Amino acid sequence: MKKYTVDRFEGELAVLLLSDDETIQKDVPRDQLPGGLKEGDVLEIQFKEDNKVEKAVVKEIETESKKEIAKLLLEKLKNKK
Repeated sequence: MKKYTVDRFEGELAVLLLSDDETIQKDVPRDQLPGGLKEGDVLEIQFKEDNKVEKAVVKEIETESKKEIAKLLLEKLKNKK
């Protein structure tokens, strides 16, 4: 299973970025993913051969960790002014 971050939603699609290489994007129908997803959530996903989601799990600890790192970086940038 690979890890993806929810970048944004476009209609009924979730735009996911591969965690190891955010230049790789995958558009997945929302109905194949767990309910209640938000931008920034980290998912571990296994795809079937037909590219449909076989299994998707929200990685809550990693999501919170990424959000905290982003918050700290933003604060650091604000304090440089």
